[in-house]
Amino acid sequence: MGARESWTVVASRSSIERYRWVLKGGVVRMVTRGRLRAAILLASAGLALSVIACAAPRVAAAARTDSVGQAICPAPRSFGSLPLFARVRKADDVMVDSNGNVWVSNVGGHEVTELSPAGTVVHVFADRQNPEGMVQLSSSTMALANQKSNQVVVFNTTTGASELWVQLTSKGLGVDGLGMEPGMLLLPDAAGGSLDMVPLPPFSGGPQTVATGLGRPVDATPVGDGTLLVSVENAPGLDRVDPVTGTVTPAAHFTSTDDVVVSNGIAYVADNGGGTMSAVTLSSGTVNTLVTGVKAAQGLAMRADGTFLVVDQKSGDIRVAMGC
Repeated sequence: MGARESWTVVASRSSIERYRWVLKGGVVRMVTRGRLRAAILLASAGLALSVIACAAPRVAAAARTDSVGQAICPAPRSFGSLPLFARVRKADDVMVDSNGNVWVSNVGGHEVTELSPAGTVVHVFADRQNPEGMVQLSSSTMALANQKSNQVVVFNTTTGASELWVQLTSKGLGVDGLGMEPGMLLLPDAAGGSLDMVPLPPFSGGPQTVATGLGRPVDATPVGDGTLLVSVENAPGLDRVDPVTGTVTPAAHFTSTDDVVVSNGIAYVADNGGGTMSAVTLSSGTVNTLVTGVKAAQGLAMRADGTFLVVDQKSGDIRVAMGC
C-alpha cells in the first residue's frame, strides 16, 4: 500500500520519503535527511503507553441466534418511543469512552459536549472547526475530526486543547467520522472518496490509502476478519473493504448511512437516508430494522451493557435502543 499525495502530515512540508520517527525529550519527532527536523505536535506521554485499541466498549454477551444461525432481533420501535438518554442541540456524532462517559459533537454549533453515564452535562468545549467524528486514544485524549479544516486533531478531554495530527488536502466538504482498529486510526477521506489508515502512537509512518472510489465515506470500523466496513453517503450505503487488496464490495444496501458499529458478527447502521437504525447479519446479509422515524439519523454508539445510543440531529435527542 503506497502513500498517496492527497494528504499531508502535520509539520511536514516536503516529501514523506526518507523519514523516521524518534523519541526525544518525551516528544515523538519526525526526522528527515534534508534540512527539515520538525516536531510532530503530539507528546508521547499518555498516548504511547495507553492507546485504546477499540473505539467502543467491549461487550461480552453474544448476539442471540435461532436454530439456523440467524440473529434474533427485537421488533422495530419508533424513535420517539425509545428511552431518552439526553438532548444536545444539533447533536451529530457520539462516542462512549472507557469510563462510560458520552461525548457528542455539534458540527453546526461548534461544540463538543461531555455527558456522564447518566446523561447529565459534565463539560461543553468550544470548537470553531466544525467537530465531527471521535475515537478515544487514551484516558485523556481522543482523535477528533474537524470538518471545516479537513483535519484530524488530538483533543485533550480534560482541558479541551487540541493539536493537529493529520491534514487532508482533498477539496470539498471535509472529514466526517473516524474509526479504529488495533494500532491504526481508520480515516475516511470524505471529500477524496477514499479510506486511509494512520498508525497510532508511537508513529511508524503516515497515512496510507487502502481503498478508493467510495463516493463519500463517513465512518469505518473493523469486522474482525481482516476486512473493514465503511459507511458511505451514497449507494450502496455500506461497503466492505479488504485493506490488503483494496477490493470494495457492497455489504448491504441503504440510501445514505452515517455511522456503523460491529458487534458479534452484526453491523448496526444509522441510515440517515431512510431514517432508521438497522442490524445487518454479515454472514447472510439479512437486514433487520430496529428503529424507525429518526428524522436525521447521525451518530450511533454502543455502551458497555450492549445497548445503543442513537442520535437524531434535527431534534437533538439521543435515545437508547436495543440490539439483537
